[in-house]
Amino acid sequence: MTRAALYCRLSREDEGLEASAESESIQNQRAMLLAWAERLGCQVQGIYCDEDYSGADRDRPAFNRMLAAARAGQIDVILAKSQSRFTRDMELVEKYLHGLFPLWGVRFLALVDHVDTGDPAGKKSRQIYGLMNEWYLEDLSANVRAVLTHKRRQGCSIASSPLYGYQKDPAQKGHLLPDEAAAPVVERIFALALSGLGCAAIARRLNTEGIPAPAAAKALAAGRAPGPGLWTKATVHRLLTNRTYAGDLVQGRVERISWRGKQTRRLPESRWIVAPASQPALVSRAVFDRVQALLSARARSGSRGAPHPLAGLVVCGLCGRLMEQTRSGTVPKSGVPTRYFRCRTARQSPAACSGQPYLPLADLEELIAGRINALFAAAVRLPPAPVKPPPPAAGTARRLRLALARLYQDKAAGLLGEEEFAALRTELLARLRQLEAPVRSAEPPEAPDPAIPPPLGRELAAALIEKILIYPPDPDGNRRLEIFWRV
Repeated sequence: MTRAALYCRLSREDEGLEASAESESIQNQRAMLLAWAERLGCQVQGIYCDEDYSGADRDRPAFNRMLAAARAGQIDVILAKSQSRFTRDMELVEKYLHGLFPLWGVRFLALVDHVDTGDPAGKKSRQIYGLMNEWYLEDLSANVRAVLTHKRRQGCSIASSPLYGYQKDPAQKGHLLPDEAAAPVVERIFALALSGLGCAAIARRLNTEGIPAPAAAKALAAGRAPGPGLWTKATVHRLLTNRTYAGDLVQGRVERISWRGKQTRRLPESRWIVAPASQPALVSRAVFDRVQALLSARARSGSRGAPHPLAGLVVCGLCGRLMEQTRSGTVPKSGVPTRYFRCRTARQSPAACSGQPYLPLADLEELIAGRINALFAAAVRLPPAPVKPPPPAAGTARRLRLALARLYQDKAAGLLGEEEFAALRTELLARLRQLEAPVRSAEPPEAPDPAIPPPLGRELAAALIEKILIYPPDPDGNRRLEIFWRV
């Protein structure tokens, strides 16, 4: 007996397409298909139902279970009310109806539009149905996007989950109300910022007091385990700079790239949709503006805005996470504040990392520069090797300089032995000097000696160093550092 799978699907996109809503219900689809299977003399292998799933959604659970059964040879025929119930995606029509189903020995039948993959003459009509269904979804997506944009401009919140500090108003769709548990936390964060605390200090205090971070609070409200989520400097900064807390609802920060998938992209701030004074404010406008001024005044960067040479390379040996720069509160007589590396995780939550004493930045710079200089110095002292005559070629000098730089990196990474490094270095230096001799005679300034290491900079540090592990001092005050040279 022919084994049949019955597939039913319903989503909001299908409302109003039939003469009555009841005819589109899952129950009626199931009844129609069961009666049809009986008339065809089929044995029902299973009934697969997806409710509230779009016809373009490829992650429908029942749909994928049915396909798995078809692939395993458990199904001979699939019955659906219409081809659009199976899918509205033309790509899936071609993939399954005209591609995989014939290979699996599966026939597809649709009751309303008389689709039958067993009839080769009906292929063009199936493709036309697929195009029409896809066009419908495309138009529907554009219409829905226009409606949502209008609602955003009107100040209606369309997010599935409200912003931290708010809850949905049960009496008015799209309106928010202050959340009794989280709203006081938001107010306190703004108060702490007004008192002069930075974002990192606020996050550290909230973690110390055990106040759930937004993600953890959302999980707790849904009855799920909160997980290890902590307040971070970035989380606090996002909260303090969100205009919604001053009553101006901000939406439309991201948009879906295509109606086919769920991938999104972040939009520039100029394209965000802001509805002024559309929601209840948790802080006054004066407080919000004052906090923005304080955050702007606290913002500071490294020398001339350039990142420090060791930025992103220094890692705490206890927790394995990045260490960050900080500076002392007192300024010495030199007028230059002392800067340190500290564990970022330990500052956020002592429970996540016990922390370690700050490491003076100048000490680490001196140590790393010394290690690199030692590598270059050792290379200079190596005995020379026979030199081969360089072949004349355009751009040879530039390629030789690049090869020389890579040679030092390979030596530092332990890829070259002493003898091999000495031979290659001597050869490259001789060829480079020979090529640059006419240039030096024509130009007054003398080119720097390639054997002399350049000063510690971002480019050199990133090229040579993968990471630097820092450990706390031992009882004798000695501190262990592990430098992982880049291969």
